[in-house]
Amino acid sequence: MRKQSKRVAVTKEAIESAYFEVLTSNPEKKVTVKEICEKAQVNRTTFYKYYQDADQLGEVVRAGMNEYLEKLMQETIPEDRSDLYELVSRLITAIYRDKKVRSMFMLERSMNKHEDFFEMLWKYYYAPKFGATMNEETWIRVTYCNSAVIGLVEAWINDGMKISPEKIANSVIAFDKSIRGLK
Repeated sequence: MRKQSKRVAVTKEAIESAYFEVLTSNPEKKVTVKEICEKAQVNRTTFYKYYQDADQLGEVVRAGMNEYLEKLMQETIPEDRSDLYELVSRLITAIYRDKKVRSMFMLERSMNKHEDFFEMLWKYYYAPKFGATMNEETWIRVTYCNSAVIGLVEAWINDGMKISPEKIANSVIAFDKSIRGLK
């Protein structure tokens, strides 16, 4: 029984990893069951034993990524929420080092949304810092900066992350300071 459970877990991991690989190789294209099966080296019958279709697999993968990202956020966000550089630096470095986190960005991009990422940032960073609500000016700045950072990170990933994570983090902080009129 145990052996079968391990085999099932290994098979599912192979299918989910294949989904990421197919997705990240061409994020604009719809991921197909055929591509996933070829990459995972499983037959379609095996795929359909665990998943209804590629979209359902995407949802399963996304739920797992959200769980993973939430754990990462809890571990990454510094106690001193006034140090925005530390937060940005830790997140950019995690993206640079961790293929799963990069894949999450590609997955979110392919679905044309980043709500889950923003919700987690709100939950673990902004809500403890600003309380239940922000004033309009802060909300506008935070939303604008978050959207800009997401776009920058996506472009950075697509470009092969040739620029160091430190340079990206420093640029994000400089941009944020310029938005707020700080030196």
